[in-house]
Amino acid sequence: MKLATFIRADTTRALGVLIGDGMLDLAAADPANPAFASMLALIAAGPEALTAASELAERAAKPEPGWEIARHLIPAPQAPLLAPIPRPAKNVFCVGLNFRSHVEQNAIALGQPVEIPDIPLFFSKPVTAVTGPNTPIRLDERLTGKLDWEVELTMVIGAGGTWIGEDEAERHIFGYTIVNDISARDLQWRTSQFLYGKGQDTYCPMGPVIVTADEMPELADIEVELLVNGEVMQRESAGHMLFRPARVIAELSKGITLEPGDVITLGTPGGCGYQMLPPRFLKAGDIVECRAGAIGSLVNTVALTDHPGATAVPYPVR
Repeated sequence: MKLATFIRADTTRALGVLIGDGMLDLAAADPANPAFASMLALIAAGPEALTAASELAERAAKPEPGWEIARHLIPAPQAPLLAPIPRPAKNVFCVGLNFRSHVEQNAIALGQPVEIPDIPLFFSKPVTAVTGPNTPIRLDERLTGKLDWEVELTMVIGAGGTWIGEDEAERHIFGYTIVNDISARDLQWRTSQFLYGKGQDTYCPMGPVIVTADEMPELADIEVELLVNGEVMQRESAGHMLFRPARVIAELSKGITLEPGDVITLGTPGGCGYQMLPPRFLKAGDIVECRAGAIGSLVNTVALTDHPGATAVPYPVR
């Protein structure tokens, strides 16, 4: 299934299943099921809730005369998408240097020796960095002149756990989406920590949907690519990852409890802006498109940040 979070006509958020050119509003189709309240609720509810969603989707796809569920199928253009998980329960986990091409091009760009890692490199992005399809990536010229892109196949955890064995890790994956690991290189490189340069607001575009694990092809059959203004910048098989999803889960869960709905990006191939000769960075008006097989296309436009002053944020943020 292709699961999404979208905005209804009344501006409320809803959980949906993409069916052809339509979006099935799951909570409207079955308001008594609490698992359909949100993407996180569905993931936390486990396999039975996913089966219930699948059954509703099958009925909506082949509606019988008078079948009431069909009236909850909304034309996709009338269901604008948010990030599949608009606000994860905790920071987005990220894996760095997970493609040989990225490692090699990184070393050349920074004048360093090529060192292929033997364990995954982990960092994170704050939940406030998450944004959805067709929303602006903010370019704040007070902070950076080197805004860069990184397309990343991304997994979403289903069943949680700690010290998860690599041989059982696949069973803990709920599905896959796309993240653009937007990075302000000048901020990233001024210290040894990645969070500030990669964790600014809007630096984690996510979407457009989550494809459930049972419908994802083998990694070797998934091509991840990124285009800027229609020009291909990155394109490589996900099968070239140095650390596959099961290994990532096994390593990350050593002493860190993974929970339903946790988001883990899986690294980017070579072709980032700072790796080009001469380097190329994002500017206002650029259209960035990320693709990864059946997940579809995640599109965002770069926009200059207005900065008239501090913004008050009500507490608590939910």
